[in-house]
Amino acid sequence: MLDDREYVFKYKVDLKKKFEEMVQWFLNEYLGINYRPIPPYSLDQRKIDLLSLYMLVEKEGGYREVTTENMWLIIAKDQGFEYKDGDYMRIVYAMYLDVLEYYY
Repeated sequence: MLDDREYVFKYKVDLKKKFEEMVQWFLNEYLGINYRPIPPYSLDQRKIDLLSLYMLVEKEGGYREVTTENMWLIIAKDQGFEYKDGDYMRIVYAMYLDVLEYYY
């Protein structure tokens, strides 16, 4: 379902909520990690949209590709943050989404 970008764009509000619930369930219930806020916040206390972050990274080839090609600055900018937040986006992705993909 997330492979269909038009579908995700059309139903983004509903999917964002469900995606965050799924990530929270995975971290809390499956891994027993209860100290990570959902949604995560940037260093300047802005919410990070996990669904958008996931979709942007997948569009660029996934976590390894984005990291290898040093594209986290672009991912941060596409999320509405500054280039300087790129490394933080990488950390958030690794803590919330890469671990989920690993188990999936």
